[in-house]
Amino acid sequence: MRSRNVWSVVALLLGVVAALVGAGLVGAYFLEAVVARFGDPDQSLLFWYLPILFLGLAGLAIGLAAGAWGIRRLRRIGRQTPRTST
Repeated sequence: MRSRNVWSVVALLLGVVAALVGAGLVGAYFLEAVVARFGDPDQSLLFWYLPILFLGLAGLAIGLAAGAWGIRRLRRIGRQTPRTST
Protein backbone atom coordinates (compact mmCIF):
# COMPACT_ATOMS: atom_id res chain seq x y z
CA MET A 1 0.00 0.00 0.00
CA ARG A 2 1.40 3.37 -0.96
CA SER A 3 1.73 6.29 1.43
CA ARG A 4 -1.08 8.13 -0.39
CA ASN A 5 -3.41 5.23 0.34
CA VAL A 6 -2.30 4.98 3.95
CA TRP A 7 -3.28 8.56 4.80
CA SER A 8 -6.62 8.17 3.06
CA VAL A 9 -7.42 4.94 4.92
CA VAL A 10 -6.31 6.45 8.24
CA ALA A 11 -8.52 9.49 7.65
CA LEU A 12 -11.44 7.26 6.76
CA LEU A 13 -11.04 5.05 9.83
CA LEU A 14 -10.52 7.95 12.23
CA GLY A 15 -13.50 9.70 10.66
CA VAL A 16 -15.71 6.69 11.28
CA VAL A 17 -14.51 6.41 14.89
CA ALA A 18 -14.98 10.14 15.54
CA ALA A 19 -18.46 10.08 14.00
CA LEU A 20 -19.47 7.10 16.15
CA VAL A 21 -18.13 8.71 19.33
CA GLY A 22 -19.85 11.97 18.44
CA ALA A 23 -23.14 10.24 17.78
CA GLY A 24 -22.78 8.41 21.09
CA LEU A 25 -22.24 11.66 22.97
CA VAL A 26 -25.24 13.30 21.31
CA GLY A 27 -27.32 10.24 22.16
CA ALA A 28 -26.07 10.28 25.74
CA TYR A 29 -27.07 13.93 26.08
CA PHE A 30 -30.59 13.25 24.90
CA LEU A 31 -30.99 10.16 27.05
CA GLU A 32 -29.55 11.63 30.25
CA ALA A 33 -30.48 15.31 30.04
CA VAL A 34 -33.76 15.22 28.13
CA VAL A 35 -35.44 11.83 28.45
CA ALA A 36 -34.38 10.95 32.00
CA ARG A 37 -35.35 14.39 33.33
CA PHE A 38 -38.66 14.71 31.48
CA GLY A 39 -41.29 16.02 33.88
CA ASP A 40 -38.88 16.99 36.66
CA PRO A 41 -39.30 20.53 37.96
CA ASP A 42 -35.52 21.11 37.89
CA GLN A 43 -34.39 21.20 34.26
CA SER A 44 -30.92 22.63 34.94
CA LEU A 45 -29.17 19.54 33.54
CA LEU A 46 -30.32 20.58 30.09
CA PHE A 47 -27.89 23.46 30.52
CA TRP A 48 -25.12 21.75 32.48
CA TYR A 49 -24.86 18.83 30.06
CA LEU A 50 -24.51 21.13 27.03
CA PRO A 51 -20.71 20.57 26.80
CA ILE A 52 -21.43 16.89 26.16
CA LEU A 53 -23.80 17.85 23.35
CA PHE A 54 -21.32 20.31 21.83
CA LEU A 55 -18.45 17.81 21.98
CA GLY A 56 -20.69 15.25 20.32
CA LEU A 57 -21.71 17.62 17.55
CA ALA A 58 -18.08 18.63 16.95
CA GLY A 59 -16.97 14.99 16.86
CA LEU A 60 -19.78 14.12 14.50
CA ALA A 61 -18.91 16.98 12.15
CA ILE A 62 -15.17 16.23 12.21
CA GLY A 63 -15.82 12.53 11.70
CA LEU A 64 -18.12 13.06 8.75
CA ALA A 65 -15.70 15.51 7.14
CA ALA A 66 -12.68 13.22 7.61
CA GLY A 67 -14.61 10.20 6.37
CA ALA A 68 -15.85 12.06 3.29
CA TRP A 69 -12.32 13.31 2.56
CA GLY A 70 -10.89 9.80 2.91
CA ILE A 71 -13.49 8.27 0.61
CA ARG A 72 -13.07 11.02 -1.99
CA ARG A 73 -9.28 10.66 -1.87
CA LEU A 74 -9.42 6.86 -2.22
CA ARG A 75 -11.72 7.14 -5.22
CA ARG A 76 -9.42 9.68 -6.86
CA ILE A 77 -6.35 7.49 -6.25
CA GLY A 78 -8.25 4.46 -7.61
CA ARG A 79 -9.07 6.28 -10.84
CA GLN A 80 -5.45 7.41 -11.34
CA THR A 81 -3.93 3.96 -10.82
CA PRO A 82 -3.53 2.12 -14.13
CA ARG A 83 -5.07 -1.34 -14.15
CA THR A 84 -2.97 -4.22 -15.42
CA SER A 85 -4.39 -7.56 -16.37
CA THR A 86 -2.42 -10.72 -15.72
